[in-house]
Amino acid sequence: MRLNAAGFGAASGGQRAAGSGRWLRAVGFVLGLIGCGGALAGEGGSQVFATWAGFEADKCASVWLIKRFIAPAAEIRFYPRGESLPEGVAFDTPDARFRRYPNKSTYETLLAHYEISDPKAVYLGRITHDIEVNVWEQKVMPETAQVLEDMPALLSLPDHEAIVEACRGYFDRLYATLPTP
Repeated sequence: MRLNAAGFGAASGGQRAAGSGRWLRAVGFVLGLIGCGGALAGEGGSQVFATWAGFEADKCASVWLIKRFIAPAAEIRFYPRGESLPEGVAFDTPDARFRRYPNKSTYETLLAHYEISDPKAVYLGRITHDIEVNVWEQKVMPETAQVLEDMPALLSLPDHEAIVEACRGYFDRLYATLPTP
């Protein structure tokens, strides 16, 4: 074994493949311990996104964005509120990289990180911002009131899978009607 430029051991030949798998698993384990939730989709290929149970407009829109633009085959896993997320890309929890900040919704953090520039997806980000961040101010997006009115019916469905599917259909229909800025 020799040291590479970063000071890590580098195997050669057939040893590299076996050793790199152990190394990647170790890195994933450490990232999980420090709350990074493993590799990000597109940066290691995780097809699992994890969040806490409970829905609101920002989480619904974020799930749609993940399934539509980020990782269409991703599995969305839900864990009890307050529980550590043992796997996947964490989102919409207080310690997640992709969460609501004082000036951005969870949806907007995902949009920016994955560099999604689709005009209608960006426009939908403005709507989620209006709902989640612009809490005390007058709403500025014309679609905001309708989304807020429609949410209770979507969120009243019996289980996570049903809500995810209903939200995907809802945001697909909304996306189709949005203006192209």
